[in-house]
Amino acid sequence: MQHIYLCGPFTGRKPQEAFKHFERIEKKIREEFCEVIGIANPLRICASIMDWHKAMRRCVSELAKCDGIALLQGWQRSKGAALELKLAQDLHIPVVFVEQPVDYITLNELFTAAHETLRFYNASITKFHKEGMEETLAENRAVLELTNRYLDPYGFEYIEIKEGELL
Repeated sequence: MQHIYLCGPFTGRKPQEAFKHFERIEKKIREEFCEVIGIANPLRICASIMDWHKAMRRCVSELAKCDGIALLQGWQRSKGAALELKLAQDLHIPVVFVEQPVDYITLNELFTAAHETLRFYNASITKFHKEGMEETLAENRAVLELTNRYLDPYGFEYIEIKEGELL
């Protein structure tokens, strides 16, 4: 079973709004991948903890055990989510974007923080160009491909591992 960590903003939001957002995404993932996905929802993991530092320690511990992280919209405005994303990248934990980016600025922030998504995006554009697709259409199609990679249980095949390099 694959274990996925939900990564998104909580601090600075109304608690009820954040809980509904995380629960909606968790439900969506469970509906699509009920048999192959376990979900670490930080709002459930840290429900009894009020201190940010203690909550982050517990979340980071859970994140390190997961096979991938699912990024929720608004992650870039969250100190905790940005920290979790950086840690996931440093630990070579695959990152997926489970919600459509709001705009290209958000997408660029994702590319900066999670380099494997930029590699996938570029590989998609190259593939579409080879198929004879026009530039703008290829870019739009690559964005669609990226945002529809809903937690592939086989991982990110576009991450190339060089000989002697550990993942």
